[in-house]
Amino acid sequence: MSQAQIITRTTSRMPISQQVTHCLSIEKLKGITALDEIRFDEKPLTAILGPNGCGKSTILHALACCYKPVEGSDQQNWQFRDFFTPTTDATWAGSSLEMVHSYRDGAILFSDTRTKYRKNADRWSPRYISRPERYLKFIGIKSCVPRIEEETYTSAINYQTEAHADTQLIMAKMGTVFNRAYSELNLHRAHAGRQYPGLALHGTRYSALAMGAGEQRVLEILSTVFNAPKHSLILIDEIDLLLHTAALYQLIEILFQRATDKSLQIVFTTHREAVLELKDKVSIKHIHTVTADPPKTYCLSNTKPDALKRLTGKQDRPLEIFVEDEMALAIVEHELSNLGMKRIANITQYGAATNCFVLAAGLILSGGHNLACQLFLLDGDLYVTDEHQLERANAVLSGTEESAAARRQSCIAGIRKLCAATGIASAPEPQIHRMIRDLPQQQDPGVNEIIALARGIHAVDDSHSFVELIIRTLNVQRSVGMNNIVRVAALSSAWEPYVSELRVWLVERRPAVIEDFAPVIRVVA
Repeated sequence: MSQAQIITRTTSRMPISQQVTHCLSIEKLKGITALDEIRFDEKPLTAILGPNGCGKSTILHALACCYKPVEGSDQQNWQFRDFFTPTTDATWAGSSLEMVHSYRDGAILFSDTRTKYRKNADRWSPRYISRPERYLKFIGIKSCVPRIEEETYTSAINYQTEAHADTQLIMAKMGTVFNRAYSELNLHRAHAGRQYPGLALHGTRYSALAMGAGEQRVLEILSTVFNAPKHSLILIDEIDLLLHTAALYQLIEILFQRATDKSLQIVFTTHREAVLELKDKVSIKHIHTVTADPPKTYCLSNTKPDALKRLTGKQDRPLEIFVEDEMALAIVEHELSNLGMKRIANITQYGAATNCFVLAAGLILSGGHNLACQLFLLDGDLYVTDEHQLERANAVLSGTEESAAARRQSCIAGIRKLCAATGIASAPEPQIHRMIRDLPQQQDPGVNEIIALARGIHAVDDSHSFVELIIRTLNVQRSVGMNNIVRVAALSSAWEPYVSELRVWLVERRPAVIEDFAPVIRVVA
């Protein structure tokens, strides 16, 4: 071996490897005002969801500019001016971001390294040559444009056909995505350096000029991902464009497997809520900007009803509460409103107390019973004790099979009750009447009117009349009268223990269904 070869071998260093992008924070970049953190290291695939204009693509563009290309690779050297071109309206001065990442340089592992990027005046810092190194590919929306729409040559195109270099690697994967038995994956070479990928199906060859836009894009995505070296970062904008849902599922399944095998990180944006069904493979990140003063952008890792509404325009109501009558319904509505949860719950009346157990049993037997999101509320005048509830459960879920006892326990586990202040079983109306009657005078004339009416009722022939007489005298719509009466009763010190079982159930579930951007929400009437 020559002296020059020895020197070259001893002075050359190992390439940087095992790169991982952990998270990114952004300040003042396009529509993103202040994003504290979005994480990318929880799963091999990360999906960024949100409505138009929330900053999904901005995050991908920022990530693309955070790394410099691996020396000798075919990757593009993305720079901030490629995505954030200065204009009269936006020079991007004052914009900044920080990336937390890890990598191995030879024998040394650098964990949780922070690299900061900022545009102070005319230039971004640090210099592009000083950025960390990683193999990165960005697939933008431009890849959705059919090749025929970009073609400028209008005369006959003659090309030579050869097998595509990736035939063995991805042809079968293409077939899986589209449920088509492709027989060939080709590369067509024409004059002037033109190249067109091509496929063959049922004996018919066709080039990219006749290829479906979805086929064209999936071919590019798969070629990129399957040719990327280990520890690469792949960014895909709007992965769902041009794909029907079944094809999207198959594509994500293939990407997950390849990313797992090759330690890749794949980050993509999407509007398609169907991706939420793949959360075992994909880390879901919802982007949402709150227009406070100052505005702030949040990254939410849990899919809650408000996040779904921003995507679909439809309000999801995951909680189901079953009540006996209108009085109980008004009580539940008050508690839901007090916790800011009214929009995410459906309330259904079931009538007589005994129907509570029949309804729960029917849901159990049909497979529709869910203790996590269903509540069966009793008025508190019947079936107050656990023994009485189990007795009714035994009556509606009879049988001696092995699962019978578990079903009965499940039935009563979903039941809560309103708790009479006197400790004696009582319907809601006398309880509400007593709370209002014992209140001192208030500053609100409307409240004092209801207090005065309650104090004027001493004896009734039916417990419901304690409330019915107030509503009739007020001369308001029944639902309005119920809500006003409950609102006044909730001022009583006896209210909180009365609704304690209901409130505890709601408070336990609130973090899973409500997005909290502002701090304090009043939970005590």
